[in-house]
Amino acid sequence: MPQQPYPPHGQHSPYGGQPGPYSPQPQPQQYGQQWVPPQPAQDGQQFGFSGGQLPPMPRQQAPKKRKKWPWIVGALVLVPILAFAGCTALVGGAISAVDSAREGGSVGLNDTYTYASGVAVSASTPQPYSSDNPYIVGSGEQGWESTVTITNGSKNPVGATLVTMNATVDNAPAERVFEGVDLATQDIAPGQSLAVPFRFKTKKGTTGPLQIAVTADFNEPVFFNGTMA
Repeated sequence: MPQQPYPPHGQHSPYGGQPGPYSPQPQPQQYGQQWVPPQPAQDGQQFGFSGGQLPPMPRQQAPKKRKKWPWIVGALVLVPILAFAGCTALVGGAISAVDSAREGGSVGLNDTYTYASGVAVSASTPQPYSSDNPYIVGSGEQGWESTVTITNGSKNPVGATLVTMNATVDNAPAERVFEGVDLATQDIAPGQSLAVPFRFKTKKGTTGPLQIAVTADFNEPVFFNGTMA
């Protein structure tokens, strides 16, 4: 039987309970310190926690369900707004179309202006007019007469009672004279024309710009411009 090797000097055999070459050596005691034997690690300390119990695992929360009522309320509010905007756009487009059809203008005397509907109007240059009644045209006044012609180029009849006319001379309104002129009440059929006398008076010697305004069939006025000499 081979003999076991003797441990080096200062060491004891592991079989006799004495420290061997691989046994942990006690740390040298520092001066003034009391040596404390190493303590064995407790369960769980080697994993960074104490008490011998594993920490509780965090519970995963179920994803929160999105609330549907904000979307429903938003839809209930948005739908009327969009409907109102659409109706406003349609009404605005219709009004714009009507305004374009009724649009008037400004032309010269003896010229003809035609509305989008096909109705046309014209006014001739005024000529002097005399009255035998001094209460209608006084001695210091001068009467004038122009002829306003309405031609119906539309597809519907036009009422002559819807035709209005007035005159402005030298930036002042001229008084209309109805002597010998009956109020036109005829309906102008499509393709037909009607000539209506238009009489007014001014002070004698009045000169300056002249403007006769004519409106037919609920349209905007047409201004016929000239000069009183």
